[in-house]
Amino acid sequence: MRKITDLGELKGLELAVMKKIHAFCEENGITYYLCFGTLIGAIRHGGFIPWDDDIDIFMPRPDYEKFLALFPQKMQEYGLGVANHLTKPYFGRCITKIYDTNTVLYEPQYKTDDPIGVFVDIWPLDGFPGQPCEMKKVAKCSVFLKKLILASSSRIRKENGFKKNLLIFLAKPFNPKKLVVKLDALAKSYPYETSPYIKAYSDIHVLYTREEFEKRILVPFEDTQFYVPENYDELLRRVYGDYMQLPPEEQQQPHHVIQAFYKDETP
Repeated sequence: MRKITDLGELKGLELAVMKKIHAFCEENGITYYLCFGTLIGAIRHGGFIPWDDDIDIFMPRPDYEKFLALFPQKMQEYGLGVANHLTKPYFGRCITKIYDTNTVLYEPQYKTDDPIGVFVDIWPLDGFPGQPCEMKKVAKCSVFLKKLILASSSRIRKENGFKKNLLIFLAKPFNPKKLVVKLDALAKSYPYETSPYIKAYSDIHVLYTREEFEKRILVPFEDTQFYVPENYDELLRRVYGDYMQLPPEEQQQPHHVIQAFYKDETP
C-alpha cells in the first residue's frame, strides 16, 4: 500500500468524502453544519485551515439518526463506510466517522486494530437541561464519561506523558464501547426538539441554544460550498475569541497523528 504523505492529498480525499455527504444530505433533507476548526477554516480561509488535517460537522440528533438509518443503503455506491460503536467491534467514541473505503487509516493513539479509511467526523447535537442543579449534574457526568472513554480506548505511549499514561492504565478495566453506550443514552435522554440548550456531548463543554442553529447558509469551502450556522461569527467568537487572528506559528501544526494509505496501490 502507498502511504499518503502529502497533507494536500489527504485533504483532497477528505473533501471528496464531504462532498458525497453533502449531496446525500441535500437529497434526503438532512441538516448539518461545519464545526470546530473546519468552520473557522471556511470563514477565515475559504476552505481548510492550511495546517489542519480533518473535517468535522454537527448534525442535530433527529437528522443524525435519519442519516444513520438511510446512509448505509447508499454507502457502497459512494465508496464510503460508516464507523461508530454500532458498526465497529472496538470503537470508543460517541461520534460517527464516514470513511473512504479505498483507503486504510490507522490512529496509533487508539487501541483498536480495526482500521478504517480517510474520514469525516459527524458529531451529534443533543438536548441539554436548563435547571441549574440538573445542568451541573449532567455536565459532571458527561465530562467524566468522556474522559473515561478516551482513556480506556487509548494506548499507553511515550508521547502521552506520565499523567495521561497513568490515567490510561487505571482505565484498562473499563470497556470503552459500553461507556459510549452510557454517554449516548445520557445525551439522548434530553430531546433535541424540546430542550432549552443543545451540545455535542463528546466535545468540550460548550452550550448552544436551538435558535442559534435554526438558520444556516452556504459558504465557500475550497472548490465547493457547505453549510454553516447563519450566526457563525457570534458562535465562533463566544468559543474561540478573535478566531480571525492566526495562532502563533509554533501552533500551526496538524492536530492528529494518523497513518493513511491507498488500498490498491503498492509502493
